[in-house]
Amino acid sequence: MMYFHKYHAADNFKVTGDVKLSLEKLNGSSIYRLTAKSKRWTKNHSQAVLSPEKIKRDVKCSCSLSGKRLSLSINGKRFLESDASLPFGVSGNAWAMSFVYDNDMQFYGQGEKNNGFEKSGSFTKFWNTDVWGDFTPEQYKNGVTDPMYVSVPYLLIKRGNTYAGILVNDPYPVFMTLNAKLDWLPDGAKSGVVIGASDGVPDIYIIPGPTLDDVTTALQRLVGTTPRPPLWALGHQQCKWGYRSHDDLSAIAARYKKENIPNDGLWLDIDYMDGYRVFTYNKKHFAAPKQQIGKLTDAGGHVVPIIDPGVKREKGYAVYDDGMKNDVFCKTSDGEPYIGFVWPGATVFPDFSLPAARAWWAKQVKTFVDTGIHGAWIDMNDPSTGKSELADMRFNNGKLPHESYHNQYALGMAMATREGFLKSNPLARPLLVSRSGFISTSRYAAVWTGDNFSNFHHLKKSIEITLNLSLSGIPFNGPDVPGFGGTPTEELARKWYKAGFLFPFFRNHAILDAPHQEPWCFPTATKNVIAKFIKLRYKLLPYIYNLFIEQEHSGRPMLRPLMYDFADTVALPLSKVSDQFMAGDALMHAPVITEGAEKRDIVFPKGMWYDLSTGAWISGGRRRSYDSKQDATPLFAADGSIVMMQTGERTDNQNDLTDVEAHIFMRTAIHASVRYTIDDGSSFNYRRGGETHVDIVVKKNGTSLAVTIAKNGASLPVGISFIIHGAAAAISVNGGGNTTLRKGRVTLAGNPLAVKVYSRFMV
Repeated sequence: MMYFHKYHAADNFKVTGDVKLSLEKLNGSSIYRLTAKSKRWTKNHSQAVLSPEKIKRDVKCSCSLSGKRLSLSINGKRFLESDASLPFGVSGNAWAMSFVYDNDMQFYGQGEKNNGFEKSGSFTKFWNTDVWGDFTPEQYKNGVTDPMYVSVPYLLIKRGNTYAGILVNDPYPVFMTLNAKLDWLPDGAKSGVVIGASDGVPDIYIIPGPTLDDVTTALQRLVGTTPRPPLWALGHQQCKWGYRSHDDLSAIAARYKKENIPNDGLWLDIDYMDGYRVFTYNKKHFAAPKQQIGKLTDAGGHVVPIIDPGVKREKGYAVYDDGMKNDVFCKTSDGEPYIGFVWPGATVFPDFSLPAARAWWAKQVKTFVDTGIHGAWIDMNDPSTGKSELADMRFNNGKLPHESYHNQYALGMAMATREGFLKSNPLARPLLVSRSGFISTSRYAAVWTGDNFSNFHHLKKSIEITLNLSLSGIPFNGPDVPGFGGTPTEELARKWYKAGFLFPFFRNHAILDAPHQEPWCFPTATKNVIAKFIKLRYKLLPYIYNLFIEQEHSGRPMLRPLMYDFADTVALPLSKVSDQFMAGDALMHAPVITEGAEKRDIVFPKGMWYDLSTGAWISGGRRRSYDSKQDATPLFAADGSIVMMQTGERTDNQNDLTDVEAHIFMRTAIHASVRYTIDDGSSFNYRRGGETHVDIVVKKNGTSLAVTIAKNGASLPVGISFIIHGAAAAISVNGGGNTTLRKGRVTLAGNPLAVKVYSRFMV
């Protein structure tokens, strides 16, 4: 049994001679790997896929091991060192290592944690949890639920503007105490920094910065960047528990079209299945699945059904019979199939620790995908087994204890599910979204942050959780908007859509017994606000899509905290800002997330910022009070940036990456540049040269702009209109003569903005 809130007391650990530590520097990566050998641990059961060989960087750092004491220096300055009282200790199979705490330390990362943006003073365990099953309603509605669904035992340490990361590649429950006040300590005493696990081979990666970008991109390349998703996956997704049929999805798609609101994903929850039997359709709801899904696809929709790991225990049910025949289900210690009790009733579970079970699952997925679906959300993979004791669920044919694989169960499911999609259609990029995950889940699936609630507490927490996931190697993530459980007020629906329209994953989802919360279910004024920001999402898709492309290449997250792109100062401590974020390096969002308010304080990093609501330029390096409006959001573009957008107002999901606007934001900046990459938006052809790169450079001289455009790669024709936000009178392109700019207006995050326009240059 896992006790979430019990501590591993340092007093119970001791330094012993049977544990031998070794430290190696991984070639060319400036990453260090600390491992331990002892008869206590025989094998590292982690199935995380790590690729240190893909990291090439040279950091001025040193890491040394003296006995069991570790010391890390960055840029010639000590950054981290072991605490002499417990440099590395054991208690049975549990292990722990402690570090000296310094007052300038701050802590981030830890994957999906509901314990605040900055983690000082916290204690946490990493154990994938069915939150609504394991916490009380009051806890999950208004409290702190820790742990949650995803376990990424990664700690990001900040000292000044220098950073380092520690990744623990151990699938057993890892724990961290970060200068916490624990019950048994004397008055005033705190824990220091302690990292350990209840079992498993110690396998620790130490990633020195010095910058946050250095650490995060190295971590992401180590655990795996997110494969480029299909373009439709970055659009708006619509789901509700209760959608079950072709008729339901067809009606939803038709209503979005009638309302002139773009939408891509049409999601199915558990009721589409025949008696909750995985890989089946209820014939009452889908009489001819392939043909009916094909009609939805032809109309521009993308069908995404839920897939749970549990298989109904029922002789005569083909999936169960085949699984029993191939011996792929989890066993108890006595070698019998483990039985849980979830949606289908008595249920067995694939043992994803076994390659044969993953191959079997991929085969089932392949057959299911052949019906025409475009993606899947894989749920209940914490794993959730109802009231059945998890400890009885063992792995590797019943030979390994539950704790050895629990945290990576969803990883195995994601691996096998993605394989099944690619077997069905090797050319098409699938969308997989998982509730749970582990280290390297990013290679296979996005993550939605599970069952949240429609209130302002969860709205605020969603930003903190998303940012720390982005820093922890899972950048493709996001919450359900405007909350899964409960009933959103008009104000909450408006504010959550305004806060969430730039999140990497953007889905409206609601529980079965909640009222419908599709945009048209709200009064007209609120519906129009929701529609406005869905449309702005689609207008920004060229920019957002290129953030995903950059992430795939560099590991740079799409959404990140302000301290990622700007230095922390005493006067402007960006590391404490948890309710603003950068979307790429060009856009800063400071949504209003307080109930009953349209006014807030905004921290503006150094430089000039263009207000996309009002058209005003704002000088940075300070905190300012800001008045927003019900139909606007505080969204700002950095001086010297170019943001690629689709043309006009977007009223459907017919996206065209070859007909775009280059929005130029230049106030004091005299130079701006961007690389814009396009492909077919759906296939893997980009890996074989099927993408076009357009490099745009803008130089400003007074009120004249000189633009240089170069194209390489595939020969897709691209039409570009230039939209200038700032003082400009004339433009020349590729050495041509000056052309007078015409006046225009564009609406983005608030009021109509006066702009200068040059259209349209073909390249």
